[in-house]
Amino acid sequence: MANIFINQDLCIKCNTCATVCVTRIIEKATVLAFPEVLESNVEKCIKCGHCEAFCAQKALTLNFLPREKVLFAPREGQIASEDLAIYIKKRRSIRHFSSKPVNKELIDGMLDVARYAASGGNGQPVKWLVVYDTDSVKKIAELTIEWMRSIQHTAHPLAAYVSVILSQWDSGLEPICRNAPHLLFAHIPYQEKWYDPSEAVIAMTHVDIAAPSFGVGTCWAGFVQLAVAGYKPLRDFLDLPQGRVVACSMMFGYPVYKVTSIPRRNPVEVIWK
Repeated sequence: MANIFINQDLCIKCNTCATVCVTRIIEKATVLAFPEVLESNVEKCIKCGHCEAFCAQKALTLNFLPREKVLFAPREGQIASEDLAIYIKKRRSIRHFSSKPVNKELIDGMLDVARYAASGGNGQPVKWLVVYDTDSVKKIAELTIEWMRSIQHTAHPLAAYVSVILSQWDSGLEPICRNAPHLLFAHIPYQEKWYDPSEAVIAMTHVDIAAPSFGVGTCWAGFVQLAVAGYKPLRDFLDLPQGRVVACSMMFGYPVYKVTSIPRRNPVEVIWK
């Protein structure tokens, strides 16, 4: 089956599709022929959609979920740079959450944004585990504390630091998941010889940036992530599919407090060559 459909009434044979094709499998148009993918190259398509996205005439459709194709006007979806700068700068790590559960449709919307995160070769290896149940979030916090107790007074790099966290926990505070109602885990295929969480971090960052537009607050769950890597009982509790490993973790929920200003940060340091 062909990988691209060409509307011959719209195509002007500009060959932009062939030029931007990542795998160089689109044959350029000629006087007598429109752009095409030879049958021998169909399996080489990585379904990145560049050919479709950059077609100025909107004459090309990639044969992959064609009903999901979205067309937009030239300026539709554009955000003024100053508006985008304020939106990103006002993003805060939320540590005070409402107990109100986040609507599952909103969570689906945030994860839908993350579908479009960059990945090598458009492999899209990232999948998600949403811990929606509040009691399960509390159990994960407890297991993380158990892990911290197991490394206390050892040579672990965090051994000296966990005593502060354990003291807070034992006094009735919740310094692990901050009483967030939900947790989000990005997981990727296990690789025996190397481990690179980059694509999961990129996808999770999409969620992190998109969340405030859904009214949701987020905070990267670093303690939980360390515990997942070092404590089998926690991994067993998460019960990921065989061959998958957690790459990054995030707590999320509706924030109690609203952001009203942007704090300062160190000046940007740049080396130009």
